[in-house]
Amino acid sequence: MKTLQVKNGDLALDTGGRLQFVIGSNKLVQDISLWLQEDFGIGFTTPNFGSILQSLIGSGITSSSVSTVQAEVSRVISLYRAQQIQTLQTIQQSSQLSNYNKSEIIQSVGDITVAQGTGFISVLVALTTLTGSSVALNLLLTPNGIQVNNG
Repeated sequence: MKTLQVKNGDLALDTGGRLQFVIGSNKLVQDISLWLQEDFGIGFTTPNFGSILQSLIGSGITSSSVSTVQAEVSRVISLYRAQQIQTLQTIQQSSQLSNYNKSEIIQSVGDITVAQGTGFISVLVALTTLTGSSVALNLLLTPNGIQVNNG
């Protein structure tokens, strides 16, 4: 499904000022990025949306914080995947499955590898889409914030 592209918290525009869209595995990475970067519980109608990762920015890096990051990334991806399944079941009844690209639907979640460095925590998430393609989601938690990218 085509989605508006977001860069640095703003809608992305091309050189002509037109809105940019993102599809496929790039949409998948963008969606999960937004879920991970959103503060947990700030949505009035979606109190269980978001993650607690923002609250870890600037705090010391310990084995406990590394475990917390791994558990939180796993929780958010599980919620995202459950939401995908629910959405697909709903739209299947209205014959709208053709609006979705198989490369943006998670088939399975592989390893979630967390490493700590001096002043940062990095996370590598291995996903497989319905096309059988592998998507590597890289998350970096630093004192400056959270960065998530595809690759």
